[in-house]
Amino acid sequence: MKTKLNLLTLFAVSALMVVIWYGTKTTDLDDAQDTLPFGEFGDPKSVSLRGQRVLDPQKVAAFTGNNTVATDVQTDASHPKVSYVTSFWAQERGSDVNPHRLEIRASLLANILNPHFDQVVIFLDSVKENANCYHFLKGMKELSHTLDITSFPTTSVNHADLLSRIDKVTCIGSTTGQPNYYQMFKNAVSNHVTGDIVVMANADQAFDDTIALARHLNPEILISLGTRGYSDLISAVPDYIYKQVVGKAHPEYINLSNERRKTPDNCMTIRGSIDTWIFHKSKLKETLRPEPFQRRNEVGEMEFFFMNEMQAENAATWALNQCYQFESVYHACEKIHSWHFHLTPKTHHGGGGHVGQPWNHPHPSKTPKCLEEGNCFLV
Repeated sequence: MKTKLNLLTLFAVSALMVVIWYGTKTTDLDDAQDTLPFGEFGDPKSVSLRGQRVLDPQKVAAFTGNNTVATDVQTDASHPKVSYVTSFWAQERGSDVNPHRLEIRASLLANILNPHFDQVVIFLDSVKENANCYHFLKGMKELSHTLDITSFPTTSVNHADLLSRIDKVTCIGSTTGQPNYYQMFKNAVSNHVTGDIVVMANADQAFDDTIALARHLNPEILISLGTRGYSDLISAVPDYIYKQVVGKAHPEYINLSNERRKTPDNCMTIRGSIDTWIFHKSKLKETLRPEPFQRRNEVGEMEFFFMNEMQAENAATWALNQCYQFESVYHACEKIHSWHFHLTPKTHHGGGGHVGQPWNHPHPSKTPKCLEEGNCFLV
């Protein structure tokens, strides 16, 4: 009887240790207060916290035939913390499954398991009663089982003790649909993001060990990245996760005869292609303002622009530099690699249209002033 009570007590304590912050105010997510308890997802200390790897490099190499050497994980507590931030749309239960969703979830899993990220923050769009952070994270836990991971580095946070929690994954629900670019960057500098350095990226961009450089970013530098696509150059761990998660469910997408497998390396071919921004949060926390993220529409009214509009990413880069005058805007995709998990038929959630000027200055450069001076990264 005593043993049974001890087990019940242990289960109750474990369940209470993990909570999700579930916000419903999206005009200013810092004001949201609600919390939603949920079931045990495993010990958050057990998997993929900073300095730990959960995938056996030998197993990865044997499965993929890829022997990419991993970068040592920086565990010095004196170094800045890095938060990965993205936006993903919630799927209502019972609705048709978009095949790209599985690719995005695989990409999120790769970034959650990346030991160079101290925090992963997912703003879940279009949340409804049966499509919220609870269901999303429960599904991510189930997906992690495809990698033989028995516990998940879950979640997140009670806003009241945000800064003291060590949990790695934060999911924040939004009921207003797809955010515009101003809202996305406002989210990225909100109090929900605890890192000193923010990596804000499209949800289907999976990072490898080269993201370790972000920890050493010069505070006066803004980095923009174009994706390296998905090709034979892909690093071992992202390749392994894609093949295990997506390839086993849809082998047609990793068939060598499938031309979609060779997604374009925009880093090498399109200078203006941007999927990721990396910056010190402190530079934009107080200076971010809405006006540079707005353009006049056909009837003369000012409105915000969104992802997937033509030139939106370049306009967002211009807007950031209007909010804070960075010394260089570095297109560092040859140094930091993101891999595009989008081999399924192309589709977009929202989008359309064309963002008007200004958006072409400063243009991200592969040879910025900081590269000449040798101080883009302070290592």
